[in-house]
Amino acid sequence: MQKLLFISALVISTQAQALTLEQSVAEAINHHPRLQQKYASFEAAVRYKKAAVGDYLPQVKLYGGVGYEEVRYNSGQRVDTDLNRTELGVKVSQLLFDGFRTTSEIDRLEFEQEAERFGLISEAENLSLEVATVYLNLVEANRIVGLAERNIEEHKDILKDIILRQNKGLSSESDVAQVKARVATSQSGYLAARNQQMDLQAKYYDLVGQLPVDLYNAKPDFNYVPTSLKLALEQAVKNHPEIDAAINDTQAASSQYEREKSDYWPKLSIELQANKNDNIGGIEGPDEDARAMLMLSYDLYNGGSTNDRAEAAAWQVQQAKSIRQQTEKQVIEGTRLAWNSYEFVGQQRKFYQVNVDQAVQAEQGYQRQFELGRRSLLDVLDAKVEVYLARKNYLSAYYNYHIAAYRLINATGQLIESFRVDTPNQWQEEK
Repeated sequence: MQKLLFISALVISTQAQALTLEQSVAEAINHHPRLQQKYASFEAAVRYKKAAVGDYLPQVKLYGGVGYEEVRYNSGQRVDTDLNRTELGVKVSQLLFDGFRTTSEIDRLEFEQEAERFGLISEAENLSLEVATVYLNLVEANRIVGLAERNIEEHKDILKDIILRQNKGLSSESDVAQVKARVATSQSGYLAARNQQMDLQAKYYDLVGQLPVDLYNAKPDFNYVPTSLKLALEQAVKNHPEIDAAINDTQAASSQYEREKSDYWPKLSIELQANKNDNIGGIEGPDEDARAMLMLSYDLYNGGSTNDRAEAAAWQVQQAKSIRQQTEKQVIEGTRLAWNSYEFVGQQRKFYQVNVDQAVQAEQGYQRQFELGRRSLLDVLDAKVEVYLARKNYLSAYYNYHIAAYRLINATGQLIESFRVDTPNQWQEEK
């Protein structure tokens, strides 16, 4: 049995080490059970198709038997014998015509194989998007933890300064209490950030199979990001593997309908048979024969089963067409949502950058004014919180923008290609 180990260009040890996003995607594709299941289903479909092709070839059967036979009459004549009967024979048959049943069955299995192949590619695309999302969320979480640590240290520095001012009679107990409260709040925010970080580490481990170490600040290849919604929709309908899978499922259903109709036709075959028997029909001694026959069979009536199966297959064609239409609608909807997220988050990021710049400037001004006695301690603390939140919001918008870009590339069915991750030859369309 083949194993799904195909990213040969990326050699990764089993020990924990720093992985790029591309390497993380390769690891997930190589080892995640979800993709292993889809790959096994695809390989099974390949074998089923190969098995169906065998019906074109001659069928050779060897048969034999031995047992006890009691005969009273043979062809109207009284024989009354008890003999040990033996049979040995070989039969070769070659199908000439079966109402296009074999042809339709091979076509059906070919389309099912293609549907499984595109389903495998779609699962790999979606798994890659999950890895990219978790990877960037984790990089963001790491930076937010760093922001939270910095926020704690800055509040502790303020606390030290306020205590010194209190010792000089320039600040009150209430000022100290207020800063201590803000230190506690910053520490609580740090713990929340650490909790989010550890949750994402667990998700990363589930997808990639190892704990994250020193992740890189990954960015998408914007050459794969559509420049307009119209272009995104065109690429999605043209390239998305889910649509290709649904198309092949529809064609498979049509071939199944043709297969069921084959029972309306006669069956024609050539049979070659030779037998070497002993003590047959109550007559003691050898019994040998050989024959070559052109065999014709025609099912005149089978209780209406052929009609029922053909009608059921016709309804399955209609079902597959409806699924195909629904799949395209879902792909279009997903592409529109991905585009909207990419557009609006991109605009948000610019405003958050302005927010950070202005918040930092305001904080610095409040600090100077506080030292001159023109601002209260509360103003300084609030400004500090505003800077922290502004930086946090900008980080969120920055990484959400890149995640939206990956999501848009995924909607057009080109995410794995954008990662430059090689796929096995079995995944490629047969020429």
